[in-house]
Amino acid sequence: MLPPDVRLLLVRKKKKKNQLHLQIKDQQTATVCQSEDLGRYLEASRDILPGEIILKDSPLVLGPRQVTVPVCLGCFTPVNGTYSCTMCGWPLCGPDCQKNDLHKAECQLSRNRTSKVQVHKFMQVNQMYECITPLRCLWLKQHDAARWASLTQMEAHMEQRRTTDVHEVNQVNVVDFMKQYLKITTFEEDDIHKICGIIDVNGFEIPGPNIIGLYGKGCLLEHHCIPNTTRTFDAQLNLVIRAAVKIPKGSHISTSYSDPMWGTANRQLHLTTTKYFKCSCDRCLDPTELGTHLSSLRCVKCTEGLMLPSPSPLNPDIWACNSCPATVSVDHVEQFLKQLGEKLVMLKENSLNSSEAFLKATSSKLSENHYYRSDVKLALAQMYGRGGSQTQQQQTNLKELSKDLLERKETLCREVLALADLFSPGESRLRGLLLYELQAACRERYRRLPKKLRNTSHSRQLLQECAEWLKEASTILQRESPLQDEYHLGLQAEEELSDLTSILTRFH
Repeated sequence: MLPPDVRLLLVRKKKKKNQLHLQIKDQQTATVCQSEDLGRYLEASRDILPGEIILKDSPLVLGPRQVTVPVCLGCFTPVNGTYSCTMCGWPLCGPDCQKNDLHKAECQLSRNRTSKVQVHKFMQVNQMYECITPLRCLWLKQHDAARWASLTQMEAHMEQRRTTDVHEVNQVNVVDFMKQYLKITTFEEDDIHKICGIIDVNGFEIPGPNIIGLYGKGCLLEHHCIPNTTRTFDAQLNLVIRAAVKIPKGSHISTSYSDPMWGTANRQLHLTTTKYFKCSCDRCLDPTELGTHLSSLRCVKCTEGLMLPSPSPLNPDIWACNSCPATVSVDHVEQFLKQLGEKLVMLKENSLNSSEAFLKATSSKLSENHYYRSDVKLALAQMYGRGGSQTQQQQTNLKELSKDLLERKETLCREVLALADLFSPGESRLRGLLLYELQAACRERYRRLPKKLRNTSHSRQLLQECAEWLKEASTILQRESPLQDEYHLGLQAEEELSDLTSILTRFH
């Protein structure tokens, strides 16, 4: 059930039989509509302001992600096998988690075995856990008709999945494992595969713990590569959808099921292989990605041009320069990006030198804003001064940065922020993180000013901007789950804002 302060009601509207209204605190915000192209989707019933909650949805099912290390099936904390459920044998944190209702489904179903479940492989990915979330879904069929009905309304894309490697893996690791190891014969194979499809297509990965959740209302959000909402999870793991920007009445309400900071080819590959659809939004149809050239390559012939997919990013025949006649094959580009991607993955974690070396090496090969480069720039923006970790440590290291490196941090923040504001606009998590890093660099710049320059109008304006950035970062990041580092960074931002406000009041 949803908390009493946020009442999410489904009310069938008489005039339009295919529409439902989502209401929050008696204020209609969104209508559930239906079309042949999109299926069910949400439309704004009125103007929705940035930061406003559109819906808050309790989970139908929570379970471990398909690819996971062994975790406690009560609280999802990684386990090492020191305690196991006395009834079924699955590893847990301890007796308290054995009583958790989350564990009930697999606990009872696993007792079909003549002996208890035994898990031997810990602290590494274990395929035994791939069956847990499907079991929890299937359990609803006989124990919670309402949730089962909501679950089975979700899209599974069964036909597209039958010939895929994923289907074969699920057959072995889920279907056969249930039958042969757990001795569960209650469920039909097609039902198990359908549930696996529903989880893959509709599941929301919850940041932090190894959890995936299925939400009856959340799955209504349509995809867009420039989403107008943000999604977070509260302490109870309810899905919270907020407007990231102002959403005018009648507009479709969207989220991104891929990473908005990826290039078009990567987003399309992810969507077609996991969600089984191809996006054709304005961004995907534009070879320049709204003029940012997020996917463009440097021309192999001339020095001014950029190579773009032609005739369309969704179905390119070649990559062609926008300044000279030079072309390269699609295969060549894919192989080139694959090799660079492998180098990117191999970058040493938290290594400033190797990250800067990657940017230097790719400056003549990739566009300035290429998503590989932007990914490294984001990491560097957070690494300089140890941003986003221990704030006291960050302050110390910021003081140790040279003038050039402090300017470098600020420049990186501004460059990535410009892209984030285009592709993940409004009050997004990424904007919150970048604003925090940006204000940290600018406040350090202010601290280094000679005393006689700290009270000028320009200096006061700089501090005022920092205060505004801190306030926005604090607001955005405190919407995250308390389980996440971003939430605690938001609390820290609030404390720093209080200190900065005290300094600003002395100027008046």
